[in-house]
Amino acid sequence: LYVFRHIKDYKILVCGGDGTVGWVLQCLDNVGQDSECQSPPCAIVPLGTGNDLARVLRWGPGYTGQEDPITVLKDVIDAEEIRLDRWTVVIHQEETGRSADPSGDRQSSNQEDSTAIMVMNNYFGLGIDADLCLGFHNAREENPERFNSRLHNKGVYVKMGLKKMVSRKSWQNFNKDIRLEVDGKHVVLDSKVEGIIILNILSWGSGANPWGPEKDDQFSKPNHYDGMLEIVGVNGVVHMGQIQSGLSSAKRIAQGGHIRIKILTDMPVQVDGEPWIQSPGEVVILKSALKATMLRKSKMKRRNTEPSLPGGSEPGSSSSSSTPVTLTTSTTTTATEIIGSTGTRRLREKEEGKLEKIFSETE
Repeated sequence: LYVFRHIKDYKILVCGGDGTVGWVLQCLDNVGQDSECQSPPCAIVPLGTGNDLARVLRWGPGYTGQEDPITVLKDVIDAEEIRLDRWTVVIHQEETGRSADPSGDRQSSNQEDSTAIMVMNNYFGLGIDADLCLGFHNAREENPERFNSRLHNKGVYVKMGLKKMVSRKSWQNFNKDIRLEVDGKHVVLDSKVEGIIILNILSWGSGANPWGPEKDDQFSKPNHYDGMLEIVGVNGVVHMGQIQSGLSSAKRIAQGGHIRIKILTDMPVQVDGEPWIQSPGEVVILKSALKATMLRKSKMKRRNTEPSLPGGSEPGSSSSSSTPVTLTTSTTTTATEIIGSTGTRRLREKEEGKLEKIFSETE
């Protein structure tokens, strides 16, 4: 990214899961002041397990390898630029407590190290949601070689949920273990709530929407660039399973742009899928000054340039009706080239040649 700091306009294709996207955005934050392109738009090839941000941006639940890479690049060119709200999470830990750092590498026990600051892109969870997330994280850390497929990872997550149900371990006192304040107003939690999820995007747990469908209530219609967060409650493992299967929605609690949570006991928490045990203290979530520009895949599908009839055109269409986009060496890296009915072979040869030229010029 630092090498490309003098380019005024470019796009980034992130290949990975939500964690990889967050890492790339963090790298952009670090080089932003030295870059002429302050907020380059990012597209996603979803290679993670949940891929919640990729789902919201229409890049799909997961890349299977069956889609032609050239098609992916053309989708990136056609994608729509949108803003993504980002949030600063500030954790003030009580001086007498000790809490595992989210990275798991250190512990903080003195006043100087008692405050942690991080950026949230997707969601923040406390209680039962973070508890399951932490169990999955620990299992993967112990045997990383076993977690090599999306299907296996989801299966492990389901097994952990079933174990929680059998053991009957719950967070029945969750509403007494935290104090929630939204935009300066105290929020009373229902006694059935065993965890809360604070949403920036309407996708969680591999594509579920805890907020649920639109309905006539006091809440405004949410999106990921409105400067608001949605807070929902979960009533246990069974309720979580119902949410993930689409049979139910979470309990809508509040919407707001400034959230303060007082944690009164050791509590599992997670930020964008990164879990840890947080000791008593205070969590503040507020709008970040950091910007992110994302690329949302277009709903419009390209015409297939493969010849379906002799002559390479479809019934009722002319050979000049196909207008695919190819990569060029211009400063914006995109241009429209009108071609006839020569099929995808020649188009691919042109694009591969231009890609090689781009890479040779940047070396």
